Parts: sequence; C-alpha cells; structure tokens
Amino acid sequence: TARTYPAYLVFKPAMILTAILLIKYWIENKKLIQTIENETEKKRYFVLFGVLSALCLIVHSIFLGIHFEYDLYKLFRRFVIVAFIIFEIIAQAILVITLFKIKDKISELINKKILFLKIILVCILSITAFASLPLLISSGHTYFKHALEWNYFVGVILFYLLTFLFWKRR
Repeated sequence: TARTYPAYLVFKPAMILTAILLIKYWIENKKLIQTIENETEKKRYFVLFGVLSALCLIVHSIFLGIHFEYDLYKLFRRFVIVAFIIFEIIAQAILVITLFKIKDKISELINKKILFLKIILVCILSITAFASLPLLISSGHTYFKHALEWNYFVGVILFYLLTFLFWKRR
C-alpha cells in the first residue's frame, strides 16, 4: 500500500522523518553512554551502524513508488533494504551488549527486565534473519517474503518501544 499513489505521498515523508529521528536516537545514545562511562574517546560502533541503517531507510524511502523494469534497479532496492536490516540488527545488538555491560552503573535508572526483553528480541531477530536467508535469496515464496518483511519490521520497531519502557520515570 505504501508503494502506490497517493499513499506514498504521506508514507515517504513519514519514513524519511523516521530515519532522521533514528539518526538522532543513535547519536543521543552514544552521548548518553559516554556520559555514564565518563569517557569520550572510546569508539561506539552501534552509532555507526545505526546511522548507516537510517541512511539506507532514507534511500529506500526516496525510491518508493518509482518503478523501473531494470534488473540492476531491482537489485539496488533489495540491497538497500537488506543493508538497512543488517545494519539495524548490528546496531541494536551492539547497543544492547553495551547497556548490559554497564547495567550495574545504571541500575537505578533502568528496568532490567526490559533489558533482558531487548536481548531476547535482538536474538530472535538475528536468528530469524539467518534462518530465512535461503528463502529470501531464492525466487518464489512471495507471500512468505511479504509476511516475513512486515512482521520482521514490527520486531525491529518493537526494539524502540522497549527503549521507551527501559528507562525508569523520575
């Protein structure tokens, strides 16, 4: 539905705005963790992969609703969406590992049960991605691919809902 006129006139800008907010999310997480650990120099790769993921989402959104019958264009669009998923899962995994390592320092500020839910979610997303890869690269299985895509994105978005629930209210 998001690929057809007039729906993509709303969906595309909303996705681009979402991607911009994701960039801010990853940068703010880096700043927060640097503040908690009282350091500035340590590399935080989750922000790199998170921003790359958001940039892929922007590129994907720009090309929604545009149709070319070129195999190279179709390959490019597949590559962008797969890169988005891979970068997003890597970023989420590294962030969860980082939060797990500093959980004792921030125990008064967080809900540890939500941290474990985030760990389980990232594990499920990673396992699902690897397990479904053979079907995704093969031809056919269109309905399975669409169902997997939409449900997978619900899982990816659930990570951000869990982030909202992760921090205790003061």
